[in-house]
Parts: sequence; C-alpha cells; structure tokens
Amino acid sequence: MTVKILLERKFKEEPTLEEIKTINELRMTAMGKKGYVSGETLVDMDDHRRIVVISVWAQKADWEAWVNSDERRWIAAGLDNNLRQPPIIRSFMLGADYLSDVFEDVVHASEIAPTPA
Repeated sequence: MTVKILLERKFKEEPTLEEIKTINELRMTAMGKKGYVSGETLVDMDDHRRIVVISVWAQKADWEAWVNSDERRWIAAGLDNNLRQPPIIRSFMLGADYLSDVFEDVVHASEIAPTPA
C-alpha cells in the first residue's frame, strides 16, 4: 500500500544555504532507496522557517527503513542545531486504500451475521 509521509521542520531562524543543501541531500539520497516513489519540498510562504517535505513510498516499511537508517540520521544531524523542535512526521495512506479495507470488513461482517427479519 502506497504511503505519503509529511515531515515538517520548524527552524529557529530562516534556514541557511547549508541547511537547504542538507534537506536537498536527504531527498536526493532517499531517491535511491528501495520503495521511494517521489517527493517534494515545500516552504511556507508566510514563514520561511517552516519547511515541509512530502514523500511517497511504495510501503510504510520502506519509509521506516530509510527514516531509521544510520545514513539518514548522519545527514539530518546537520539540521538539529537550528530546529525549534524535532521534526513532526506524519504518515498517510490513500483514502481509497482505507475505504476498501473498511468496505471489506463491512461486507465480511454482513456475510457471517444474518440480518434480523
């Protein structure tokens, strides 16, 4: 199941050129990892200290392998000093995937539980 990862960083001050390069390096390195599909980096127009990276992965396990890798931790360490807090990471599945799972559960439940007359 495809997953989208939203990773939000809030910097104390506007990111430096080196920090922007580090964010780019993280994305470029992730592109070569198993399960990476696509990604984009967004900068808040009203607050340039807020940067959101959206990446798409073939499955959550692929993302977890990348986010927990020593290689990623080593690259991302260059951002830690200017962050207000640790990055906020959220994972999402497509609504169609969720709804199909729910629909299967509902259909299955109706097959095993007869409706009262």
